[in-house]
Amino acid sequence: MTEEVEMQAAAAVTAPDLQDGEHVGAALRSLREARGLSVADISALTRIRPAHVEAIESLSLGDLPSRPFTIGYLRAYAQALGLPGDAAVARFKADDPDRNDALRPPVGVRRMADPRLRLMLLAGLLILSAIFAWNLIRRGSLNEASQGSATPVSDAPALQTPTGPMTLGAPLPAPVESNAPPAYLTPGLEAVLSAALPETLTAGEDPTLLDMGETFVPKGEIYGAPAGSGRIVVQARRPTTLIVWGPDGAAWFARKVAAGDAYRAPSGTNLVFETVEAGVMAVFVEGQARGVLPSGRTPTSALAIAPTVPGRPAPAPAPKP
Repeated sequence: MTEEVEMQAAAAVTAPDLQDGEHVGAALRSLREARGLSVADISALTRIRPAHVEAIESLSLGDLPSRPFTIGYLRAYAQALGLPGDAAVARFKADDPDRNDALRPPVGVRRMADPRLRLMLLAGLLILSAIFAWNLIRRGSLNEASQGSATPVSDAPALQTPTGPMTLGAPLPAPVESNAPPAYLTPGLEAVLSAALPETLTAGEDPTLLDMGETFVPKGEIYGAPAGSGRIVVQARRPTTLIVWGPDGAAWFARKVAAGDAYRAPSGTNLVFETVEAGVMAVFVEGQARGVLPSGRTPTSALAIAPTVPGRPAPAPAPKP
């Protein structure tokens, strides 16, 4: 028993320590060799590359990453040997005091400038030089033009501004568009259509929108008076807006009507039809076509005239009930 204690005491005296060796790396190498471990074993235990393990043992700081990484490697190395990591870090800081050096780039990495940056700078300088030269040339051209076009000062007396009231003549008509061809009119068509319409409906409408020989056929809603109580009916040939004014000036009817919708005016009441488009509302009197409404307002008294279609006799008036 006494011999065993003596052997352990001798081993403790002869065992290496972190304070042995010329630096902490040498102490770690001695401790690794004393435990019978290889560099590969330490690399497997600490996940540190074998090259970095050898650099730590030789304390070759140029082959190691930045100082914070080196301190972490030393701590892991000491703990893999069963030693306190803080003691290994303290020995390292004593061997190599911190000089607040900047972080070194990773080993094997070389800084290279982007070659495209130089080309971009060169292109920008060329563009700026071209713009500057163009501005100089343009300014010189403008100066020469202004000097060449300068009018000499004339010795003629200046015109005197008339005093007193001035008389203006009548305004001139608007210029005629020279490139607009005149509208083509079929010979004889205007006379026939004008004769087929009453005088109150010949201005402003397009009589070609209505066949003067057609009769009224319901094609949609019929507003106003019921059937048999009115002689005058207006029918929309396409969607439009119709307003009907009563004899008292109040609006009896105002809405947007669809194609085929109609309005029947009650007999004995003088109404006024108002449309915003000419030639859209067809006029029927006693069921026979009488033309189309012009734009604006048209009283029913101007529409209650017997039809005058050439070659067509006037229809007989409807019997009174």
